Amino acid sequence: PELATGLDLAFEHYLSAGGVLSIGVFERRIDQLIRPQTTLETVGGVQRWVSRPQNIGDAVTRGVELEAKFRLDQAIKEAPGVELRSNLSVYRSRVEGVPGPDNRLDSQAKATANLGADYRFRGLPLTLGGNLNWVPGYRTRLSEEEVQTVSRKRVFGAYALWTFSPAGALRVLASNLSPEEYVA
Repeated sequence: PELATGLDLAFEHYLSAGGVLSIGVFERRIDQLIRPQTTLETVGGVQRWVSRPQNIGDAVTRGVELEAKFRLDQAIKEAPGVELRSNLSVYRSRVEGVPGPDNRLDSQAKATANLGADYRFRGLPLTLGGNLNWVPGYRTRLSEEEVQTVSRKRVFGAYALWTFSPAGALRVLASNLSPEEYVA
């Protein structure tokens, strides 16, 4: 079986008006990583390419995760009370049983980033907000013969929330407002 052993360290600083700033780092060592491997096999007397999970060796992954949530007027005195939230994560990994370059864990991008904002109008039961998510494109060497390429991914969404009472509200959400072709 695959076994992962890891260490996570984080520091969080809470702001006076309810915001938070944090940084976290981690490292995981994976013994006997399991990954689908495609090999030419004889099946029922016929040669076929067959993909099956196999232990391919050890791996290590590391990362840094930064997060900030606060109101803009906490940083800039005369700014509106816009709630900001953001995070940035950077990842590195190496799979020992696969030759480099790009011998990383599959489905692990080099980084991810999110930026969001919400604004509640004074005197109105209306809140407007939006979020942008970004993941760069990357290439992963799955084996000596196989490479997987994943394109950049960018998703933008926005919403409006009208609060009728503490027990009822209407939210209108628009997602993927700037669609682009995504290849995985």
